Amino acid sequence: MIGRWPGIVKTCILISVIILAAGCATVPKPELLPTPGKEVETLQSPIVISVKTPERSMGGRGYLIFKHPDRFHLVILSPFGLTLFEVFSDGERITCAVPSKNTAYSGLVSELPDRGGMKSWGMMQWAVARPKVLGPVTGSRESVTPDGRKELVYFDEQGLLQRKVTEDGDQVVYLDYQSINGVAFPGTIELSNWRGDTVKITFDEPEINEPVEDSALAPDLDGMTVLPFTAFQGF
Repeated sequence: MIGRWPGIVKTCILISVIILAAGCATVPKPELLPTPGKEVETLQSPIVISVKTPERSMGGRGYLIFKHPDRFHLVILSPFGLTLFEVFSDGERITCAVPSKNTAYSGLVSELPDRGGMKSWGMMQWAVARPKVLGPVTGSRESVTPDGRKELVYFDEQGLLQRKVTEDGDQVVYLDYQSINGVAFPGTIELSNWRGDTVKITFDEPEINEPVEDSALAPDLDGMTVLPFTAFQGF
């Protein structure tokens, strides 16, 4: 049918298509500026997580609940929806529960063993900690981690936190920011340390600053054997 149209009509259609395509290709990505004073106070989100260590790799789906400043509950599920592993953080104390073994390991963050990637769970606290940098900034700034280590904190031109790097080689990278409930929030967080452990967490439709019950952040250890981290031999 188009072959029967006058040449000028076909030319106009072609020009319109070219202009439309060029316009779509050059539309700039809108700036995502954090609302002043708006921070992540609580987070609830399904996640996709992968953990790699020099000894092994694991991954799957799960759920993460966080409450500022340092409480979180991380669940890793099997393909059938069973709980494989849980991590609870409450200040300096970390509890790791393995339901299939009816066993939990608990202690201070500083007591986490090097083996089995356990140190990577302690990095979660650092990943969600707010940098001690005042005011909106761009570029890099020096700061101090909650446990007293020096770190470099990097912001983009919009003032969004891009990554943090400690003096001993730990790093966390924040990717794919989106605006949720007035808060700029990364869709993906990637953590790594000098031991070769890496953790990647991708959030799926996170809920920001919605009410979180304290009971959702406390481990239920009834009937479980609770051991110190020194007893951990792997999953």
